[in-house]
Amino acid sequence: MSENKKFILSKEPFIRKADHNENTSVMMRDFMIALAPLIIFAWVKNGLLPYLTDATSFFGMLYPLLLVLVGGVSSLVFEVLWYTFIIKDDNLKARLSKSYPLIPGILLAMIVPLATPLWLLPFGVLFATVIAKLLFGGFGNNVFNPALVGYLFLTYAYFNVISGNNAAISANGFFNGKEVIDAITSVTPMTAFASDRVGSVNLLLEKYSLWDMFIGMTPGSLAETSALLCLVSLVYLLVRKTINWRIPVIYLGTVFVLTYIIGAFNGYAGTLNYALFGILNGGLMFGAVFMATEPVTSPRNPNGKIIYALGLGVLTILFRFASSSPEGVATSILIMNMFTALIERVAAKLRVEPKKAKVVLNYVLIGLLFSGIGIFAVSKNIPTEEVAAEITVVSKEQDFDTLNFKYTLSVNGEEVVVETKQDYKISKVSNPDYNNTEDKNKFTEVIKANKMKIYILEAVETEDELILSVFTQGYAVGLTTTITFNNDFKIISYQVDTKSESYSNDYNEGWNNEHPDEVIPNQIIENQDDLDKVETVTGATVTSDALIDAARFAFEYVDYLKNLSSLKLVGLSQDYTDFNFVYFFRNSDGKIKVKTDQNGKLETAVAENLKAEVEALVNDNKLTDYIEGLGAEANTIKVITKGYKAGNLLTSTITYNPTTFKITGFETNTRAESYPESYDWNNEHPDTVMPNLIINGQDNLDEVDTVTGATVTSNSLIKAAKIALDYLAYLGGNNE
Repeated sequence: MSENKKFILSKEPFIRKADHNENTSVMMRDFMIALAPLIIFAWVKNGLLPYLTDATSFFGMLYPLLLVLVGGVSSLVFEVLWYTFIIKDDNLKARLSKSYPLIPGILLAMIVPLATPLWLLPFGVLFATVIAKLLFGGFGNNVFNPALVGYLFLTYAYFNVISGNNAAISANGFFNGKEVIDAITSVTPMTAFASDRVGSVNLLLEKYSLWDMFIGMTPGSLAETSALLCLVSLVYLLVRKTINWRIPVIYLGTVFVLTYIIGAFNGYAGTLNYALFGILNGGLMFGAVFMATEPVTSPRNPNGKIIYALGLGVLTILFRFASSSPEGVATSILIMNMFTALIERVAAKLRVEPKKAKVVLNYVLIGLLFSGIGIFAVSKNIPTEEVAAEITVVSKEQDFDTLNFKYTLSVNGEEVVVETKQDYKISKVSNPDYNNTEDKNKFTEVIKANKMKIYILEAVETEDELILSVFTQGYAVGLTTTITFNNDFKIISYQVDTKSESYSNDYNEGWNNEHPDEVIPNQIIENQDDLDKVETVTGATVTSDALIDAARFAFEYVDYLKNLSSLKLVGLSQDYTDFNFVYFFRNSDGKIKVKTDQNGKLETAVAENLKAEVEALVNDNKLTDYIEGLGAEANTIKVITKGYKAGNLLTSTITYNPTTFKITGFETNTRAESYPESYDWNNEHPDTVMPNLIINGQDNLDEVDTVTGATVTSNSLIKAAKIALDYLAYLGGNNE
């Protein structure tokens, strides 16, 4: 009979601790102890290591710790203010001792991007502490995980700010200063995964190994990169009986299994790489251990925990694979928080339900619901026959005429030539049948998986020199070399920086004498007629070969110039003596210098058989950023630069000190530019903001911030300042 049925309820962690005279404070202490290794690791990875490699400042070195400190202190301050002025609690100390005010702010600081400004973090903490916790009655009464509420607020309200550049610490979004300098990739693993959920995995595994992902040497927030330390914390919390194993283990297991199934449909059936990538990246591991297990917002009933964890798993897969979201952990946890009370009620009733058929039916319905969500997510990622069309790269080369890339692709046996810019954006497709968005997206996937390993970034010619910037793939990072030739096509200068390369521990300790930067360039110059004689540096063979290959490729470009069949524009500059424009052309006879006035009228005599061609090239390639002439006032110049609005040229009047050759004044008018209606003209117009920023930052204009909503215009004014400083350097060099 039902009244005789035993009802044994599994004790919650805090109940078991009470059996041993331990309380919630001990649990929170254990929670903070479990967080400590992650905080220390985050500081070492994102602060100390960048500082030791000169990739950030002393302030940047402390920044990860400051984020945690500001988050915790902000949360404490908001609770003190709340209980003092809103609740008016007479025993504030006792109230705070049971509220654990630091935790929401600390957790929020650990999951936001590293570049999040310190001034902005308290706004997120305000939502986490006041809106998601205190308005619900404080600790123990909140429905939603407070830190995740604050995280979603910052993500949706200030996405561009928290994911943008933080010049104070040389960070960008989730990238610390060292990762920015190394240029390991332009996006985090999960962002790359969101743009290509199949092809990106192998590409990312080439950038980072599974071991790197496991220990945490990938870009990400303070908390989310180290799966290893999350697992260590999980074991500690389980041993201390602070959390129950069901939620984290079942949650991670569900994501792992469903990710493997999706991977199996996309060619990863014979490996666990795809599934391991899914659980080692993003906030999944940290969310499963520290967020999903929060005792206040998760079920207490054992069966309820299982239902809750399964729901978290299928929702995370749904968001990751059937939406534009690269993550889904935070949203999944908050959604399941809404159903915690319902899950608790249903699971508790089913544990004492005497009719087994009813129990089975209820669990079957829950299972069908979760299965349906999982099946939907999986079905959205089963490749269709059309998507699986065979596209392979037949050949790839750089077009020296345009410096664009040309890929010859085989599309189901048919050859198609695809031309791209150097950022791999497609500019031309030879077969118009494939010149559509769908096919171009497929081509882009294949092309990005087969990027150029060596190419000319830029070719600049002056009257006496040819200056080539050559990209080559080094051992760990891409390298840019600057190779200068004289008019006889002899290398007279070779400059490169390979300090960001990583070498084995047994690398020759004599960095000053044996570093590739110091050894290889001189050898290349000395042996440029026979580069096979250049000897590589022991311990840095790949880097050395990359530098030699750069020289070989530069000579390929030289051979192209020697064999030009038609006239080619190879250089364009301004003559600072009369402010006329100087054009450099090449044909099979060599280099030709032509001067024009600022309207394009020829000032140099040109052979009649070339004149029409020269005039046409001049007309099509007029200089858009230049010095118009001297200003009406003494020590002023007028600089013209291209603005944001089509055909709009901006005029900047720049005043300088004739002794120091520094900019002392900057006047401009950009009112003709067009901006969004929401733009704040009065307080943030480029006319009023940029001049002071430029004058104060003229020693390093690359670090000058642009005005939000007017980036192109701001950069145009910065360009004007660079042109002015170039002219002032010319004046200083001539003592004028």
